[in-house]
Amino acid sequence: MLKIDNLHAAYGGIKALRGVSIEVKPGECVAVLGANGAGKSTLLKIISAVMKPVSGSITFCDRKIPSFPYLVVQCGIVHVPEGRQIFPNLTVYENLMVGAFLRNDKNGINQDLEWVYTLFPRLKERQHQYGGLLSGGEQQMLAISRGLMAHPKLLLLDEPSLGLAPIIVNQIFEILKEINKSGTAILIVEQNAYKALSVADRGYIMATGVIEKSGTSKELLSDEKLLKAYLGD
Repeated sequence: MLKIDNLHAAYGGIKALRGVSIEVKPGECVAVLGANGAGKSTLLKIISAVMKPVSGSITFCDRKIPSFPYLVVQCGIVHVPEGRQIFPNLTVYENLMVGAFLRNDKNGINQDLEWVYTLFPRLKERQHQYGGLLSGGEQQMLAISRGLMAHPKLLLLDEPSLGLAPIIVNQIFEILKEINKSGTAILIVEQNAYKALSVADRGYIMATGVIEKSGTSKELLSDEKLLKAYLGD
C-alpha cells in the first residue's frame, strides 16, 4: 500500500532522514520506534505532504503521492499529528465534521460518526462541549476520531500516548486494535515501544534519521538489548 524508498530530508543544513525505506501493506499496523530526534515525526510530515523531502520516492497504492496535504487526504492518507491539535473553539461534533470536510457522501459520514461514537462513547457524551474543555485523553480520542471521519485507507499516528495517564494509554491502544481490525492500515510513530509493538504487526527502529533495525513485533520485543540500546529503559 505505502512504499517509501531511499528518503532523505533536512532542516536547513541538518539532515533529518538519511536513506529511509519502509513499507506498509494493506490492513497492516506498522510501528516506527525511536528516541526524540530520531526523525519519526519528520517521516510522517513528508508522507502527508506537510514537508517536502530532499530526495527519494513515496508511492501509495502504486501511485506517486500527491504534493499537497488535501490531495493526500483525498487519496486516502490521514495524519493525526503529535500534540492532538484539535480546534479548541469548536465543539466535539464540529471538530469531527472538519475531518469529513472533503467528503460529500452524507450517509457514509453519518455511519462513520456513529462508528467513532461507538469507539469513543465519551465523545458522544461531550459532543456539544468545546474541544478546549476536554481532558488530554479526550482530546486524543477526538484527534483520532477526526482523522477517521475522513474515512482513510491509511492512518498516520504521531505519538498517540504522549502525556497521557497509563489507563488512558491502554484504552487508546485497545481501540487502535479495533480500528486496524476494521481494515484501516495504521502507521504509528511512538516512543512507547512496548505499547506500539503490542498492536503492530511489524516495526522499524530509527536512530538519527536512519532505519537501524526492522522485523516482526515478536522479533523486536524478544530483543530487549536492542530496544534498550535505541530506546532506553
